[in-house]
Amino acid sequence: MYSFIVFVHVIGALLLGSFLAFPVAFKSLLSRSGTELKISVKTLVSFTRFGHYALFVLIITGGWMVMRYATYPSWLWVVLSLILLMLIGALIGMIQKGLKSIMLAKNPDKVLQRNTAKLNILGWFTFLLIVIAVFIMTNRGLFS
Repeated sequence: MYSFIVFVHVIGALLLGSFLAFPVAFKSLLSRSGTELKISVKTLVSFTRFGHYALFVLIITGGWMVMRYATYPSWLWVVLSLILLMLIGALIGMIQKGLKSIMLAKNPDKVLQRNTAKLNILGWFTFLLIVIAVFIMTNRGLFS
């Protein structure tokens, strides 16, 4: 059972890790307009939805492994892990809201130009938090 949970956890981490490509994918939106822009934004919205699913899988499988298989996990490590995952989820939600406003707008080009800086900053901040989360998750011994 442990091997299966680790497998599912790693799949969730890979799905969330694919979100590291968001800043590059978002940059490509700036060269699009009209229907092509709406289709690309719709793709990115579904991409962010998978980010939320990946977070859910990571929290469930990670919590299961900590409660069932870990030997005295550090509370600092557990709290930091949960806070980071919740922050990543919140940032992905804010990105999704910004992308949906572009997708639903009558003039998506103007809305994109208005929200570019905010979405770019949120994307890079999410990138940074995912890298920090991977470091913390893989170096549990530093927090004992």
